[in-house]
Amino acid sequence: MNIINKFKVNYKIKLLDDYMFNNKKSEVYSLFYDLKNKNKDLFFQIMSHFIIRYKKHVIKDNLFKNKIVLINSFEIDDCKYLSEFFLFYFSKLNLDCEHNSLSNAIVKDLESLKLSNFPKKIEFQEFVEFSEFFFNSMLINPEQKNLFLNSNSAFFEAGENNFFIYPNTTANYFLIHKDPLHTYASLKKKLTNSQDALNTMFNFQNTLVNNQDIKSEYEIKENRQSWNIYLNSWKDPNVISTYRGLLIPQKDLISAPYETLTKAIFHLIESGIKIDMNYDLIDEYIQGHQINEENISVDISNKEKKLLLNNLDPKLLEYFHYQF
Repeated sequence: MNIINKFKVNYKIKLLDDYMFNNKKSEVYSLFYDLKNKNKDLFFQIMSHFIIRYKKHVIKDNLFKNKIVLINSFEIDDCKYLSEFFLFYFSKLNLDCEHNSLSNAIVKDLESLKLSNFPKKIEFQEFVEFSEFFFNSMLINPEQKNLFLNSNSAFFEAGENNFFIYPNTTANYFLIHKDPLHTYASLKKKLTNSQDALNTMFNFQNTLVNNQDIKSEYEIKENRQSWNIYLNSWKDPNVISTYRGLLIPQKDLISAPYETLTKAIFHLIESGIKIDMNYDLIDEYIQGHQINEENISVDISNKEKKLLLNNLDPKLLEYFHYQF
């Protein structure tokens, strides 16, 4: 770092520290907003200082008016119905928000920043290191939009202060879950053979998932883990309470869409998203967007069923009332 850049960094750090000491929230946000638009590498350095130094400062809890809503499912395609409903609902009310996959949203933000010497391949260790920066940076946007992001990453806690998501940037999350027989059958249909379906469902090969569908020099991998680890991470009572989670069985979206989507809108409202309840819009969406139960046979062989049972967490099956 040359002397001029070092001076700029020290000056901005001093300015940020002064704002934080005097609880000047709007000035802190404006500082980050200006830096992100004018000096992106300096923005990264000052945001990193903010993240490390001010873990428990009151300003951090209330810095962002806009928030992230995560829509989660082990198979990311299962997020589609709820995600498209929110897009429809918000657009009908002329409310601005952004819908994307988590990996695409991070890539989009990194492309806008073009940070010097930042890793181009984001795997688990990089996500642990930079997760808070990713979410903070995405929320520094001109329109202060809420972000609705689809993901199939498992929740993680790495050490005392490193998490997958953070309470100050997350409004809530939704977990769309379905029984393991339908999950296995769906994977088998997509992957064409049982062994690949089992490898994917239980992550026997310890692989990360690539949901990114935009071309970029950046590559984002999501840490899904096995079906057991994934669902256990999101149904944990502390995670549900801290991050305001709502667990939705996929079968409820099929058999009772009106009641389920109404509950989803109420969950947004209760989590602080400023939106009115409009029952007519829910009905309109359902009339035009029927979700049909997958045309997948679950008449799997006894051998496949035995393999599934040998690898499934029995406590998880009991929690979700899943029965073979």
